[in-house]
Amino acid sequence: MTRSGVSGWRLLLALALWGVIASAVVAATALVARLLVPGWAAHHRPDVSSILLAAIYMALLAALLQAFGGTAGLRDRLCFRFTSVLDLAGALGVWLSALVVGGAATQVLAPLLGQPRSNAESLLRQSFDPLFVALVVPTVCLLAPLGEELLFRGALFGWLRRRLPAPPAILLTAAVFAAAHLLPPLFPLLFVFGLGAGWVRERTGSTLNSLAMHVAQNTFAVALTYVVLGH
Repeated sequence: MTRSGVSGWRLLLALALWGVIASAVVAATALVARLLVPGWAAHHRPDVSSILLAAIYMALLAALLQAFGGTAGLRDRLCFRFTSVLDLAGALGVWLSALVVGGAATQVLAPLLGQPRSNAESLLRQSFDPLFVALVVPTVCLLAPLGEELLFRGALFGWLRRRLPAPPAILLTAAVFAAAHLLPPLFPLLFVFGLGAGWVRERTGSTLNSLAMHVAQNTFAVALTYVVLGH
């Protein structure tokens, strides 16, 4: 597939901008909560945390837009474009395979890495408040996958792919993606998912297809978590 035009300085610029924008947004949100609605914020900490989580991922999207030249840059440099319905269906098939293989690998390595526990559970069990749910579910199921796919399979993979053949670029991107979640027990699952998403990105030339995998993965995790918490 055609390699995306991702330069190292654009990747570094995106990360730097993300840090600056996220810090400013988090500080502004905390200041507003402290000065304007201190009583509400004190009694609705999960709601505040969901607002901050959404703000951090919105900051990532803003940074990527600035660093890569707006929506046209996301399309041309980060390959965020539609290819075909068949590619989307194939990506979902790869996701299911990665879920099975990654889940099996996670269980096999559990004695070494620790008992796996979904990070969705610790997040979602904070509150069942309607505002919290209305904010956190779209963030986890759509906003976070969008930002992470553009960053990892778009920017990072695009930069690596200009310098390396596809297999090592896919391996490295998957390893960084899994490690960035800071969840050692789930590293095998996240790594296998990253391999599948990287392969889809390389084969189809589109981060939209790997995004479909990521949305499916997070939505499945959220739905399963709510089922478990409901019981």
